[in-house]
This record gives sequence, C-alpha cells and structure tokens, in this order.
Amino acid sequence: MELFAHRPSTSSHGPGRCSKLHRTSLEDLLAELGEDPAPEPVLQVLEPVLPSWVESPKKATVVLSALAKKKLPGAAIQVLAAMQSRKAEVNSFHISSAISAAGRCRDWALALSLLQRPELAAHPTEIAWNAAISACETGSGWQQALLLLDQMPLARVLPGIVSFNATLNACKQGTDWQLALGLMRRMAVQELKPDLVTFGTAIAACGSDWQSAIELLSQMLASGNKASSIIVASLRTAQSKIRNAANHGHATCGALRLPSFQQNQLVSGIRWQRQVSGWLVAVEVGTGDYVKSYNAAISACEKAGRWQLAAGLLFEMRSSLLLPDIVSFNATILSCREGCEWQLAVHLMNALSDFDLAPVTPTFNALLTACGARWPLALASLHNMTAAVVVPDTISFTAAIAALEKGGEWQGALQLFEYMLEASAEPSAVTYNAIISACEGGPWQHALRLFERMSSQDIQPDVISHNAVMSVLGTSGQRGLALSLLARMQAEQISPDDVTFVPVALACKRAGAWQDVMALLPKMLQCRLVPDAVYAGCATGTVRAGRGDDFALSFLRSLRTLWELDAADSSTAADGPEVLQTGSGIVAVLKPAHVTTQGLVESLQQRAPVGTALSIVSRLDYPTSGVLPLVVGAEGSLQTNWFRSLFAAGLVRKEYYCLCEGPSLGQVGMCGEVDAPLLTWEVEGSEDGGLGSRSEVSEHGREAFTQYEVTKRFRPPRLPQSQEATQLSQISEEFEDELIFLRVRPRTGRTHQIRVHMASIGRPLVGDFTYGKRAKTLLPSCPRLFLHCHRVELIDFEDSPFAAIADLPEDLRNALKTLASAEIH
Repeated sequence: MELFAHRPSTSSHGPGRCSKLHRTSLEDLLAELGEDPAPEPVLQVLEPVLPSWVESPKKATVVLSALAKKKLPGAAIQVLAAMQSRKAEVNSFHISSAISAAGRCRDWALALSLLQRPELAAHPTEIAWNAAISACETGSGWQQALLLLDQMPLARVLPGIVSFNATLNACKQGTDWQLALGLMRRMAVQELKPDLVTFGTAIAACGSDWQSAIELLSQMLASGNKASSIIVASLRTAQSKIRNAANHGHATCGALRLPSFQQNQLVSGIRWQRQVSGWLVAVEVGTGDYVKSYNAAISACEKAGRWQLAAGLLFEMRSSLLLPDIVSFNATILSCREGCEWQLAVHLMNALSDFDLAPVTPTFNALLTACGARWPLALASLHNMTAAVVVPDTISFTAAIAALEKGGEWQGALQLFEYMLEASAEPSAVTYNAIISACEGGPWQHALRLFERMSSQDIQPDVISHNAVMSVLGTSGQRGLALSLLARMQAEQISPDDVTFVPVALACKRAGAWQDVMALLPKMLQCRLVPDAVYAGCATGTVRAGRGDDFALSFLRSLRTLWELDAADSSTAADGPEVLQTGSGIVAVLKPAHVTTQGLVESLQQRAPVGTALSIVSRLDYPTSGVLPLVVGAEGSLQTNWFRSLFAAGLVRKEYYCLCEGPSLGQVGMCGEVDAPLLTWEVEGSEDGGLGSRSEVSEHGREAFTQYEVTKRFRPPRLPQSQEATQLSQISEEFEDELIFLRVRPRTGRTHQIRVHMASIGRPLVGDFTYGKRAKTLLPSCPRLFLHCHRVELIDFEDSPFAAIADLPEDLRNALKTLASAEIH
C-alpha cells in the first residue's frame, strides 16, 4: 500500500520525512523499526495517517494485514496502541490481524493474550480463533490448540474446517495421532466434510500407526471432493496430449521424459515437446496435497518397519499418474533398511533421474542406512555423495561406519572415523557406539580410547556405549577392565541391561575366574534382571571348569529357581491387577499407569466369579497409577449407594504422591491449599484416544479444594552441583525453578483436580502433557505423568475402617532416584 501522495510536504515531520513517506509503504517503514519496536518510533511513523484512520478504521486493517504477512507481531501490537492513543477505533478485524502476525511467528502466548481483548470478545471472528490455533503449531502447544477449539463455541464462534485443520496440524507437531483421529471423528459428528488438507494433516499425525495412515489415505481417495474431479479431468487431458504427441512424432529436443506408467497403454519413456509438457505443471500443482498425503502414509509405513507397504504406495503413486517427489523416495528408500532390501534401495536411487529428481543428503543417508553389512556399497554411496556435490553429514558417516562394523572391517571403520573428523562432521553418541562396536575385531585399546574421547567431548556415554566397550573387553578377556567399567556404570547411575553382564561373564570365563562369575549374579538381581540362557551357559561353564560338574549343576539349579519365580510373577501379572485390600462390599486394586479405569474394571469383571458385579465409584486418570477402590455390587445396589454417598459427602480420604515443577513452595513440611473452582466439559481425543474430559479454573465452575505438603525438594538435573552452585544455593532456591515432591490430599473429587490446581498456581505436574509442560520440562527423563494414588481410607459397608495403600511404582521411584544427588535439604 503506497502512502497518500496528496498529503502536503509541510508535515510537522519536515520535508525529508514526508518525501520518504511518498516513496515507501507504511508497513515497510514500520518493518525498518525491527521486530520489537518502541512505542514512540511507531507513533511517529503513523502520525501522518492516524487522523484518516479515525475517520476510516478499515485503512488500519490493510496495514495490520501487511504486518502479519511480514511476521511482525511486535509492530502490530504497537500499531494497536498508537490507534488507541489517538482515539481511533480498534475492532475485531484489527485484533485478528495482530493475532495472525503472532500466529505466523508461532507465538501462541501472545496470540492467546490478544484473544482476550474486549474488542474481540464483543465481536468474535473465526479468523481470529483460527489464527490463535495456528500459533499453537509447535511441539509443546498442541494441548492449547485443543483447548481453544473446545472454547470456540463458548465464545459464540462455530469451528469450521479451517479450525479443525489448524488443530490437526498442532496435533501433528505433537505427534499425537490418537487425538488427530479423535478430531476427525468429531468433524463427522459436526457434519464437516474433510478436505485434502484435513486428510493430509491427519495422515502426517499418524506417526508409526501405518494402519490408520493407510485407512485415512483410502478415505481421502474415495472422498470424491471437487478437487478430485478436477485432478481426474486434468489427467485425462494429459493422457490425450501424450498420445497425440507420440502419434505425431514430435521432436524430443529439450523435452521432459514421462516416467514408465503401466496404465491406459501409455508407452514407457515417451518424450514430448515443452508446449505439450505444460499439462504436467498443472497436474503437479493440482495434486500437491495428494503427494503430501502419500508421503505421510509412506513415512508411517517406514517408521513401522513396513517396507513392502511403503514401496507399494510409491508404485501406486506412479500408476495413478501422481509424480512422487524427493520426499516420497527418501521415505521409501529408508524403509528398505528394515527388510535389508538394499537392492530395492539402489533401484529407487537410480530411478530418481526418471522423475527429474536429484538426490540430496537425506536420500543418500537413507541408502546408506539400508546398506546393512554391505560396506563396499556404503563406501561407494559415500563417494557418490561427494561426486554429486552433496555434503555428507554426521548421519552419513555414522551409517557408513555402522556398515563397516557389521562387515567386520574395524580398520576401515577407524580410518573413516578419522576422515569424518577431518571433514569437520561432529560425531554423535550413535557414531561412537558404532565405531566402538567395530573395534571388537581389533585391539581392545582402540575401543577404550574412543570411549574416553567420547567423554572428553561432552558426549555422555549411554548403556549402549558401555555395552559396546564391554563386548570388546569380554572378547579380549580383559576381566579387570570389564569389572571396573561395570562398577563405573553403577557409580554413574547408568542402569545395566540384559546385554551388559554377558561380555563381563565371558571375560571372567576366559580368565577362569568362577568366583567373579558367581558374584555377578547378585548384581544382576539388584538391577532386577533375570539371567538368560547366554549368561547361564557362560557362567555355568566357568563354574564347571573351576569347581566340577556337581557344583556347576547346583549353580544351574539356582538359576532355574529364578526362572521359575520369574515365570510365576509373569503369570500373576497376566492374571490381572494386584488386589491391595478387601472389605465388606469393597475391594481396592492397584491400577497401573496407561490403563483406563473402565478397561481395568472390564478386565476384572471377566475374571470374577459368575454373578459377581463390580461398580465404579471413583476413577483414576489414564496416565495415573495407584489405589483404585471398586464396589462389589451392581449399579443401584445398597453397597453402591453407600459408597457413592461416602464419596459425594467428602467422607473418603485420599492421599496422592506427585512431582511438580516450578517456583519453590517453601521448605520441606510446608503445607498449602488451592481452592480455585473447576469447570469440566467433555472432549473427543482424550489421553487414551477416546472420549474424555477437560477441566479449567473458572468462576463458573464447581468448588474444589486441594491440600498439599512439601515432602522433598530437588534442583533440576541441568543445574551444576559445583562449589559455586553451593555458595549460591540460597539465591538458587529462591529464584530458580525446582522439582517438588508433594503429598496431596484432595478434599473434593473433580476431574483432573490435582493436575489443574497445581498447574493453576504455576507448578504443573511432571509428565503432564495436557496441563503441564512438555518440551521445556525440567525432568524430560520422567517416563509418564508423575501422579500416584498412595492411600485411600473410608468406612466399609459394615462400618469398619478400610484402608488400602500402594507404594510408589518402580518407574516413578527410578525417576526420583535420578534426583537423589540434587535434593535440597
């Protein structure tokens, strides 16, 4: 938008300033002020046009829309402030443009704050809400996108197809395919017909769920929407032009080549002139969404290891006259690694030229990964990258080193690793794991040096790194070093796995140290590992060589006893959940995490004696573990009425353990209470993929009370435990966020009460992907929502006290163990 040339040059800003206004658009002048301009410069730029905006606010909308396209939300905010300072009307269209600017920058916090503006609340628009949802399209914002979609009807805005597409895209960023499918079902309920964008986004959100991805792709192809009809018409026209070009023998100079299609008797490799190839561009534009959807489905098959389906989808694209792009080939070639189908991977790489595609770094990386143990092919592919002026990266070198390792070429692997360092490619933990494993065929000193270099480069060795070194030491018979490294693992709190102890036992066997072999067994049991047949054979053979057959058989019988106990534990676990306590008319069971209360009860009901009914009087969230009381009685029975009355009257005492993160709640022993009312509503796409509920703090909600007590405090793992940190501990405790272990007693039983209440005071629970943090959590290693129902107390049907207790489960105990050294006393 050019500024008004008719304005006189006698502006208060002087002739020079006005002359610039004649030459430059207003949004460009604002852009020159930077991403976060101060109010005064913005007001100075707008001064010549603000009077006209007072008379015609629509003119401001044009400028704000331009700022949105330029991704300048800071400037848009200052424009709104300048308009208000000069009494110019700020309406919902202006706010919507500012939200769009925030949305394009993925600044969902700013978008949400603008959404609360009174101008927009008075006249809400779907455009504004859609822009705010689009702003949530980040890895950590998908929960907020869902919440906004649910709140739209409350704000008198009916969600449309764009609203759902934006929310689906947010779910795709969060890789939550269950929520994506739930949104698709919700669209059907609201009689909204998915478009190509809807299908493509939902397919991309499927992750490794290849069945859902292919099902959605089939639905998209069968949807029969208007775009499909246009594509079909374009393809028919294209086929006709191709035949005409072939029949008239057009020259092939400078022409494109048609890929080999086996449809409608088209001849493989036909060429046609540039003027005929114009249809190809039109079809590519029209089928872009189809290609993206196919790519997403191929990617889902690749992640699930279904290389046959991935290749099938690629060939289906060709037979449907859809032109695969480089992403299509990359995903299909990568899928070949699962079936060791290196021949197919090479064939697909060679076929790129038929589609006028050039391989890029991810293409070569996919081929290198598919090489398996075929190290000559891997090295040739790496050489071809250089010849094609494609720069190898860390993944390229790592895949080639892995191929050399699998082929037993340890010297070549070491040489390639040194070349990688000379090429300034940064090795990763995976690179080191591969090169250390390759050293098993050579001197063990190489593996140990690489392991130490890994630590010196601030690359934390994991259990795979330790196992790789252990394997080299075990093969070389380095018993002392292997035992020392095992002790080092335990000191650094790196949990060994089933693989770790086998090479240590092998090293002990080579040294004939049967005592050390036997000493490994209690260490394995300490780590809750049951020895397998590989360890048993190695260990028993060592004991036999040192103590004879009878002693070896006795040792093997002790292992057999362990296997029998492990089998019994597995059988018990398969029979159903643990019963914690029984009373008159009630039973308390241990609910595992990631099981719905309803699903658990249905499983129990199938195992219960004939005629026994179980009723739910209290629920635990899908990701929550702990005590779950169930009534032994049918719906409407005296027992069920009794216990439901106890819960409704607040006569049941429940105690939870949780770990939250945020500013300090005070010293250990400090108590507090949250009494914010909670509003709950049903939504599709819950944590378990079905219909669920959401809650939020609202003055229109029902009263809710949650008491808490600080039990332990921890510094985040990222904080250094150094002398300097100790000296600054008081400041750190006062200003830095903490991890706080709480004992929580809810006095009411609202949906998600503890989770929402703790999030409302800025201390969300660790692992809470709905109300808490995700990518920015202080404890990303926590395996799930840290919330466990520890104790339930009530009066049973015969007026006797009833109490059921469930200790903190192993996964949450292990999460706390990682924080032991960071505890604040």
